[in-house]
Formats: sequence, C-alpha cells, structure tokens
Amino acid sequence: MENFLPDECDIVMEGGVTSGVVYPTFVARLAKKFTLRSIGGASVGAIAAIAAAAAQYKRNRVRQAGTGSDDGFYKIALLPRRLRESVGNTTRLLSLFQPSAAMAPHFRVIVAGLNAGIKPKVVARIALALLWNFPLGALLGAALWMLGYLVSSGLLGGHWRSGVAYWLASGLWFGLSMLASALGFAALQFVLGAWRGLRHNRCGICSGLRTRPGNPPALTEWLHALVQDIAGLPADQPLTFGHLRQSTPPIELALMSTGLSELRAHRLPHASADLVFRASELAHLFPPDIVEWMKQASQHTHHRQQTLDLLQGLNDQGADYYFMPDADALPVVVAARMSLSFPVLLQAVPLYRIRTLPVAGSKVELLRVWFSDGGLTSNFPIHFFDAILPTRPTFGVILRDDLHEDPHQDPSASPGPVLRVTLPSNNNQGATPAYVAVDDAAQLPSLARFATAILQTIRTWRDEALTRTPGYRDRVVLIRHKKSEGGLNLNMDRKAIGLMSRSGSLAARAIIGRFLDPVAAENGWLNHRWVRMRSTAAVLQDTLAPLADAWHDTRLAPSYAAMWQAQADAALPAYRLSRESRVAGDILWQGILAIPEQIRHADLSAHAPRPQPELVISPKQT
Repeated sequence: MENFLPDECDIVMEGGVTSGVVYPTFVARLAKKFTLRSIGGASVGAIAAIAAAAAQYKRNRVRQAGTGSDDGFYKIALLPRRLRESVGNTTRLLSLFQPSAAMAPHFRVIVAGLNAGIKPKVVARIALALLWNFPLGALLGAALWMLGYLVSSGLLGGHWRSGVAYWLASGLWFGLSMLASALGFAALQFVLGAWRGLRHNRCGICSGLRTRPGNPPALTEWLHALVQDIAGLPADQPLTFGHLRQSTPPIELALMSTGLSELRAHRLPHASADLVFRASELAHLFPPDIVEWMKQASQHTHHRQQTLDLLQGLNDQGADYYFMPDADALPVVVAARMSLSFPVLLQAVPLYRIRTLPVAGSKVELLRVWFSDGGLTSNFPIHFFDAILPTRPTFGVILRDDLHEDPHQDPSASPGPVLRVTLPSNNNQGATPAYVAVDDAAQLPSLARFATAILQTIRTWRDEALTRTPGYRDRVVLIRHKKSEGGLNLNMDRKAIGLMSRSGSLAARAIIGRFLDPVAAENGWLNHRWVRMRSTAAVLQDTLAPLADAWHDTRLAPSYAAMWQAQADAALPAYRLSRESRVAGDILWQGILAIPEQIRHADLSAHAPRPQPELVISPKQT
C-alpha cells in the first residue's frame, strides 16, 4: 500500500479558562509531526489557537525563505514554564487576571475560595475574605445586631441572670450570632457592589488590561505580545487573519464567540460588513497598538452612502465610531478576546450592528451587540473544519474535571484504571455519553446539580453528540483533571500547572501513535476515513431518496422541475438564474435524482456505524 500517513492536520480546542495550560505542550508536540492547516477553538481554546497559528505562520515564512530554524513552536512549548514563574507574591498565571478597582474586593473573595480543598475550609476562607474586604457591611451588621441584642436582653431596664452555664451559652450565642450578622451584611455589600461594579465594567471583573502602570501585563496585553513574538512581527503590525490566509500553505483560523444581544453564535472572523466599533470603548479592552490598527484598517472598508452618512453624523456630534476592519485586516487577538470573554470574570466586548429598519425611508441606525464567551454556544466547535469526506484529520481536545486520583501523581506514571489522557484505539471506544450526577447522597435530586445539568446541556448538547458519533469521536482526545486544577482555579499552584502541561504532551503523543502508526490495520487515519466514508454513504442514500420523492411530487404546483426551468416572467423574481446556471443546475439535479433509482436494491444503512450522523442544511455562522 502506498504511503497513507498524513503530514497535515487541523486542530480544535475546547474552552475551560485555566485548563488551557494543557494546550501549549499539546500543540508543540503535534507540530513536530504535522503541518497545522486549520486551527480553531472557543474561550481559552482561542488563546491556544492564535498562538498555534502564529507559530505555523512563522514556520511557513522560515521555510519559504529557506533560512533559519526558529518556527515559534518552541516558544509555545515554554509557555507552561512561563506561567509558573513568580510575579510578586503570585504566579504569572494569576497576574494575568487584574480586576478593575470597583471589583477588586470581589475578586479577592473569589480567589480566596479557590483551591481551598474541603468545603468547610472553602466556606471559612470565603467568610474571612468577606469580613476583610467588606468591612463597612460587617461593622454595620455587627452594630445592628448589638443594638437589637441590647434591646431584647433587657439591659435598657432589665436585669442579668446568674450561672456559669448561662454565661457560657450566652457568650457562644452572642459571638456566633454577631458573626452571622456581620457576614450577612458583608455579603449584602458584596452583592450590591457587584451589581453596580459589573454594570459599570461591561459585566466583567477584569478588562484584560493592567490596572496600574507598575503592574505586569494583563491577559490581553500579554497575549498580544506573545502572538507578535511567536509570529516574529513588530507590536504595531499585529498578526491578522489575512497574514494567515496568505501564508504558504494557507492557514485557516476560526474562533467561536457569542452575540448575546442577537441570541446566536458567531464564527470569527466575521463575514459581514455591518459591524461598527467605538475606539473609546475598545481602548478599555485592547492595547493602544491594536486600537490604532483597527482605526486605520477601518478606512479601507467599503459601505453604501447612507451608512457612511449615519456614522459621519454621529462622529460630528463627538462620537468615535469606526467600521470593523475586513476579515483579512482583523487582528487575531481581537477575535480571541471576543471568544474568551468568560462571563463575570472577563468583560464583554461591545460592538454595533448597522440595521436598516422597515420604516419609511428605510431608516438606518446602530444597535449595540455584546459579544461574550464562545463557550456559551459551542465550547468545542469540532464541526468547524469537517468535510463530508475529510482529506486530512481534524484532531480535537476536550477537558473534564472528574479525576479523583492523587493530584501530585505524574500522569505519565499512572498505568492504573484512572488515566488523565484517553484516545479511542478502536471503533467501540468513546461511545459512552457524558454523565452528570443529579442525585445527592439521599438519592434525591439536588436542585443545584439539576440547575447545573440544565445549563451544561444547553451549552454542550451539540458538542456531546458529535464526540460520541463514529467518525468523529475517534480523533478526539480526552484530558481529565481534578476540580482543583484548571477551570476557574486562577491561583493554580506550580505543581498543578506542570501536571496539566504534561497531560497536553501525552495527548499529542497518543494522537501521533494512533494516526501515524505504520501498520495499516492499526492506523487511525485509514480507519477514520473508512468510517466517515461508510457513514456518509448511508446518510447520502437516506437524504437523496426523499429529495427525489419531493422533485416528482404531483401535488406540488408548480413542480420543482418547472420552477427551475422557468424563464423570463414565468420565473420567480428572487435570486434569478442566469442561462448558464440554469443549464448547469439542471445537469446537477438530474444526476442527483437518478441516484436513488440506481441503488434502490441496496440498503447502505445496514450495518453502518451507529449512532448514524445526519446531513442537514443549517444557517452558516457569521
């Protein structure tokens, strides 16, 4: 058999906040064997995606020039070590998340409860943090309680009882009840402050920029500098989607964001020409070099005069509206920041949509659209680069926090039943669906778990369906970690970062071992192609048979055939066909319609992989 080993691949990475520390070593090891062609992700997976794209861009430039060996991937491999570095009294990882002044006390309370271990310890640390960071509420609660105690105890006209037991009981009750009152009012101050603080800080604690001049770089600044360094570009020439597309070979980068105001997912880069930004708003979220680039790139977009007049009129009144750059001119760090706006933790990104209202004169106005975490609509967009018949593998990484083994155990040294990294080695593995325990210890549904399951199902049902379908699940590697690792554990210790980093390397090793196996019978890529082709044949047969029935349905007037062939005044006015398109389309339809009749004797769904995928037409995410 001729060489069947792939040398190119696509990768898609799931979101998970700090769980993303698994990705640098995964990408760096995978890049030793593959050229990365299409790269995608959501939330923190978007950070890994743009870093990987920058490294592949640098590699392509070096190879094309024929000089040097710096391809950027070794810098990605060093990222976990850099995130473990000490910055002041914390790690660089935690230093990336810098709260706004109004939300700093709230952030300290949240961080106090992370990595605390058992629940009583978590509660105790949060309680102390509340008292320390919200002293006015605590003092008010204690004072009000004292006033009530003095009135109810009779000290303003009553008398004391005697007895040691009475004094001990009273002292205990006194202390605990005063503490409870202080905590209650401190919590009330926390909630009221959070309500106001989030409203005035774009519904997020951290903007992504440093909050004081002497602070280390915050998340967005650090990410921008990292991408420019990896790609080998100066800070004032940001890496754009156009850089990637024009590379040799071209690199496709796709990220997921969620337009909350429009109730839908958005695939970035955008394909629309009706988005607008305000420079003064983006200045709170992006480094100055990025904002200036966006303003300059905006001048090269093309819009109709009515829209130009609208923006000019607003800007004449002191506003600073600009058209979003075309997709090729959009910096990748802007798309990544739009994707990783984790609710409450990171501030949402406001843009504006140009809308033509159905009123007299077709009035045009701007409607504000808030972009938040891509994981809200698809945390694992494995569908980004799939083709009906794939020509290169698309590898996916998913993360689960259900590991219960020793948190200090080296993942590479664990041969036991609980593994940090798993990849299906045959077509029977990986079919078991995810499971979320809703019952509590009393075998009754926990309301908190029930609500969590509802939210998780809404967010991930599509991802879960894809990751257990034959021809999809076999190229998805699962990395498991403890609840004290990854996720929202912003203050993860150095040892945990190291463990998760090694998990990423093991995940890449598993993929390489499976998909580059020189034995054809054991090779994952050949198996993947066969399963996909087998499933696709069954799906196409099931899809084309109803299509032929609809084409020949005598109850429809006019028939589909008559509608396609209609010309001049007989044709419908919308989306008219040219003569060439009508002829070419007729050839296409006739070829498709002949297939069901030719294969009516066979059932290609018999013994096909289960669950069987389906072929549907759905709106394209833009």
